[in-house]
Amino acid sequence: MLSLLKRLLEDFLIENMLEFNKLSYSISWKKIVYVFLFLVLFFLSASRLHSENIGAGNSFKLKKNPVDVSSKLNDILVNVEKKQKEADEKSLLLKKAKTDQEKESIKEAIDRINNAISIEKTSFEMIVTAGTELDADESMESQEFDWQKDLLDIIQPFVKELHQFTENKRKLDVLHNKITFYQAQIEKINKALLHLSQFNPQGLNSSAMGELNNIKDTWENYLKENTHLYEVAKLQRDEMMRSKNVNNLSWIDKYDEFASGRGATLFIAIFAFVGVYSAMLILLKISSWITIRFKKTKSSRTYYQRVFKLLYHFLMAIMALSAFFYVLDLRDDPFLIAISLIIVISVIWFLKNSIPTYIEEIRLLLNTGSAREGECIIYNSVPMVIEEINYYTQLRNPVLPELKLRLPLSELLKYVSRPITDDSPLFPCQKSDFVMLYGDIYGMVKHVNLETIVLSLPDGTMPITYTIDDFYSANPRNFSLGFTIHSEFGIDYAHQSLSTKEIPSCLQQQIEKGLLSEAYGDYLKELKVEFGKASTSFLIYQVTCHLEGGGASYYFQIFRDIQRYSVEACQKNNWAIVPLENT
Repeated sequence: MLSLLKRLLEDFLIENMLEFNKLSYSISWKKIVYVFLFLVLFFLSASRLHSENIGAGNSFKLKKNPVDVSSKLNDILVNVEKKQKEADEKSLLLKKAKTDQEKESIKEAIDRINNAISIEKTSFEMIVTAGTELDADESMESQEFDWQKDLLDIIQPFVKELHQFTENKRKLDVLHNKITFYQAQIEKINKALLHLSQFNPQGLNSSAMGELNNIKDTWENYLKENTHLYEVAKLQRDEMMRSKNVNNLSWIDKYDEFASGRGATLFIAIFAFVGVYSAMLILLKISSWITIRFKKTKSSRTYYQRVFKLLYHFLMAIMALSAFFYVLDLRDDPFLIAISLIIVISVIWFLKNSIPTYIEEIRLLLNTGSAREGECIIYNSVPMVIEEINYYTQLRNPVLPELKLRLPLSELLKYVSRPITDDSPLFPCQKSDFVMLYGDIYGMVKHVNLETIVLSLPDGTMPITYTIDDFYSANPRNFSLGFTIHSEFGIDYAHQSLSTKEIPSCLQQQIEKGLLSEAYGDYLKELKVEFGKASTSFLIYQVTCHLEGGGASYYFQIFRDIQRYSVEACQKNNWAIVPLENT
């Protein structure tokens, strides 16, 4: 990830900043790593590139009007001496002042002069040191206990790194604003002087002429002062840019510096975190394997075993984090410690509103919640048995072994389980079973999942898909668990004397003999032929055939065979057959 960011930024600089190569203000790769969010990295990088454009945009003016550093430094000291003399003169006037108004006015003038002297001296130092400043000695501050201050001290390294990271950019922005301001001031002063030079003094008395000359002198002094401050600001900016170009490192040097310093620390810390966590996880897996292997009976975990496993997972996280921070402390990197603490505290803070949910999830893990191991929940209208509650709970349907589901704890919280017994209905059918829907749609179950079920002919052709809800609403009957076929046919009243005993007995023998000779004969459990009723013109007989589920694929053939063997029996005994209406 870091190398990818480095390449993207380097390509961007090469493609867009070639024309400003001499004034390149590149980003320190060592400092880029300090920012833990990519958006912060991009923002700061873009800000630095903006500073480059600021410096480059004014570089042409510097070439047109080059400023000698030594002469400008001499000018600064001359101005300091001149303003110091002005301050001394004002001090003498202050002593001679009689009214409070005069004293207050002179004091304000002295303050402005002293402030200008301070700015000149600071400018002198910034030019010769390229804007370098020393940090204050924080060890001399008060040592009184303040928990808020102590907390700020913990994250101070991170804030200080960001502050240092943007310090030069902020200084350049200030100088750029100064240059822009003085440019605007110089333009206004030039306009005013031009107007004064074109002013016609004819008709003015000596007093007015004196005031006019004073105004001209004042504005000419304004021009000199603003021109001087403008050149000083440009010189400061130029020296800072030059210092950065001299001290700038190549990308390879920056990468090497990171890899041998903070990058190595971060790698070792992450390796320690992953190593401790993995070692403790492997130890837990080994102990679980040993427990299962030597367990005599297959039963669910006890409450205390669940509590131990939960506490052990907390211990894993604590030990892994401890190893991570131990490495950072051992490598003496307060910045990484601070940013890691910020991340940990931020995660805890963002998750604080989810504490009630986590408590409910802990109850689930301890098997004391609304859903429990070994019990059944209804998921998308399908009963699913909870095999083992974990961070991802495994659900399955015993009737359909291929029907499995992995459900996170957050989703399992929405369900309430119920105990199951051996005769609990878990699903109406299995794959390859034969079912009847709506009382007249018959087919083989070709495929089942948690959303749909597919029926087809016994050879797998002509599939039709139903949703699970539609399947349940169709009142499915599973013929693969055993089924019964009812068939009727009619015989003429001419055989009424044989209708109650001889005919049913003979028909039953003839039909049963014929069905046993068919491919599904082994599945025949019982066959009955009974006198049904006497209609207005013929006698109706009812054939009831009970079969095992293995003969379900022959369902329609059995219907036809019953009618066929009934007709053959009547022909053999010369019984007149009467067609049934509405059958």
